[in-house]
Amino acid sequence: MAFKVKPRDELFFGCFEGSAEAIRAAARILHDYVEQDGDPVPKLELLSEVEEKGDQLFGRIVDRLNNSFVTPFEREDIYNLAKELNRVIDHIHGTMEKIVIYKTGTPRWKAINDLVKVLVAAGDEIRDAVVCLRTLKESYDVINRACDRIRELEHEGDRLYRQGVATLFEQATDAIEIIKWKEVYEHLETTLDYCEDVSNVLKGFSVKYV
Repeated sequence: MAFKVKPRDELFFGCFEGSAEAIRAAARILHDYVEQDGDPVPKLELLSEVEEKGDQLFGRIVDRLNNSFVTPFEREDIYNLAKELNRVIDHIHGTMEKIVIYKTGTPRWKAINDLVKVLVAAGDEIRDAVVCLRTLKESYDVINRACDRIRELEHEGDRLYRQGVATLFEQATDAIEIIKWKEVYEHLETTLDYCEDVSNVLKGFSVKYV
């Protein structure tokens, strides 16, 4: 009797794509908040729903890895990609948590808005690369271009982080405000580092499986 491999392959691809879409959604929720005045709590609730979905997708991948004989890629590679995607989702949620817990209010620092815009762009590139995993050999160039773009965005994020923190220390007069916003800056910068980690894993896929 022949093994039915395709459904197992589709589950992994579907979960990867779901996680990438969750990153895009989470980044846009955070972007909506920093660009508009309003209560941050409803945004955090939305992000909590996205984070829960991300955790569920990660759990489905782990469960399938533990119960599958055939997988489309090596198990370690599948796990690493799932883990890195979920880490980005968790960290976007964590950024919004800090904003709520610290009661920072809507940011008045332009570099925060710019960092979030960079994060939105990185999320778009992650999604574009991840959907190409189904057709990896044919989409090799698309994946590599997206990964290169994510790396560029991470470097831009580093620049904005340094600029933003410098401006914060120059212009803010309240020590508590400095502490709060510095942590938000650091969380955003780390989230972009994690986006680059995703790109590194995807780059490895394009080298290893083509």
